[in-house]
Amino acid sequence: MQHKGMKNRQSFPLIGFFVGIGLLIAMPYSLLAQSPITVQSDVLDDADYPNSVTFRLDVDGTAVITQAMLHYDVSKVSCLDAAADVPVEIEGGTLEWTWEMVRSGNPPPGTAVTWNWTLTDADGNTLTTPPQTHTFTDTRYNWRTVEADNLKLHWYEGNVGPNLLNAAVDGLERLESEMGIELQDEVNLFIYGDTADMRDAVLYIQDWAGGVAFSDYNVILMGIPPSLANTWGQDVVPHELAHLVVAQYGRSCVGGSRPNWLEEGLAVYAEGDTSPDIQADIERGLANNSFEPLRSLNGAFSAHGAEAGIAYSQSYSTVAYLLETYGREPLQQLVLTLAAGKNTDAALEEVYGFNVDGLELEWRAHLGLPARDIPPTPTAINPAAIATIVPEGLPTNLPTPPAAAATAVPVADTSSNNPGICNLGLVPLLLTGLFFARRRHHN
Repeated sequence: MQHKGMKNRQSFPLIGFFVGIGLLIAMPYSLLAQSPITVQSDVLDDADYPNSVTFRLDVDGTAVITQAMLHYDVSKVSCLDAAADVPVEIEGGTLEWTWEMVRSGNPPPGTAVTWNWTLTDADGNTLTTPPQTHTFTDTRYNWRTVEADNLKLHWYEGNVGPNLLNAAVDGLERLESEMGIELQDEVNLFIYGDTADMRDAVLYIQDWAGGVAFSDYNVILMGIPPSLANTWGQDVVPHELAHLVVAQYGRSCVGGSRPNWLEEGLAVYAEGDTSPDIQADIERGLANNSFEPLRSLNGAFSAHGAEAGIAYSQSYSTVAYLLETYGREPLQQLVLTLAAGKNTDAALEEVYGFNVDGLELEWRAHLGLPARDIPPTPTAINPAAIATIVPEGLPTNLPTPPAAAATAVPVADTSSNNPGICNLGLVPLLLTGLFFARRRHHN
């Protein structure tokens, strides 16, 4: 009897096996025939760039998608996370979402965007697609490219690329050897053959701009006709590149900023040998004792050509004095101290032992000018009174030189546009509010 009982217990696993097979056969066909989520295509349509781009995902029609989320991130240097998550409505097997750049402003050509999708079907299955990357390109032109260390220069008209790249490299070497300020990340320069064509590549750019530097994207766009490539182009390329390099070196996430005389003085210094225009401005200022108070050059320069030219020349002379008198290390420290959030007076006091007025008096004495009566320095603004500081770099706009402007528009007032001069302009490129962009859906 004991042997028989053991035999019956051994048969239980076999019985369970056949019961399980029977239950499996009896399961509803819909559960057995469940289809996984299968992606057929995942693309970004940029035919309407820079006005809009559309993310489009096609999935196998047998899968019933109930939730879809698009994740995308633009390649830029930022103190804040620029990635976005966008819930996408579902209509059939094609999922679409359109980024309306006319509302947010567009990233410049040369900027990469990375994206992927997260999908959920009716049975709770989830699929996250592999990341895809696309680089925005101005497809109107057949671009050629020349490269040097951490520099890529793209152009399409004439044979201006090699010479302009050499000008960029020379400017970088001056920044590094004479100022100790080095390029941190790779930079893309796009040279348009016409300033109007350059402006068409970016939304919300001033009509007078001949170039714009996007420090957050490490991209510079310039309109340089081939006829000006060996004259104005040799100055403007290192000038604009210097703005971007200094912005990289002195990047701030606490609201730090540089006075305009320092920003523009460094950029003009990077151009190389002093131009005849700058020499003439300085000689005229010496002869007439007509230099502006340095403190008045902390902010934006005059929009009038002659006054702006003197401001740039005076800024260059002031930066040259700091470099030649105190060396490059204090200048580097000044840029970093400003980036840490100190105001101009406090940063100069910490590094050099004098404020803006003290620097002006030293500079004037160096040039042999008499001391200027300087009124008391106003009390600094209490930071608590400033509600918000946006830690975003601003693109640097460069006015079109008269010769280039003449090729772009039939009639233009170029009296305020001196070659080699750039002003700060606001191009709204913050990638915020993207959740409110209009969605397009197509079956």
